[in-house]
Amino acid sequence: MIPAIPPIPSISTSIALGIAQTPGVGAAGAASGVGAVNAAGSGSFQNILGQAIDALNGTTNNATNVSLQAAAGTASVADATIATTEADLATQLASGVTSKAVTALNSIMNMPM
Repeated sequence: MIPAIPPIPSISTSIALGIAQTPGVGAAGAASGVGAVNAAGSGSFQNILGQAIDALNGTTNNATNVSLQAAAGTASVADATIATTEADLATQLASGVTSKAVTALNSIMNMPM
């Protein structure tokens, strides 16, 4: 049986709480500090980037573990599919953001002085 999907908090609730959701990290993970950003903006770019990379790594590790459990017969194939899809989407998002950042940097470097 497929477990019920937990409700997704609204964007305004996340902003009011100062939580930035990262791909693959649910509301419980964001509240515990993974992907959480201080509402006052005191988090440095390096810390925010590091948290995002850690969240991506956690998502891919979770997908690997659930896939191995499904292969061993201790987890359902549906859970493995969901975990791998989450990891795939998180990786695609990270790749897209990286591509845009490189494009922006190249644009800045090509500006005449």
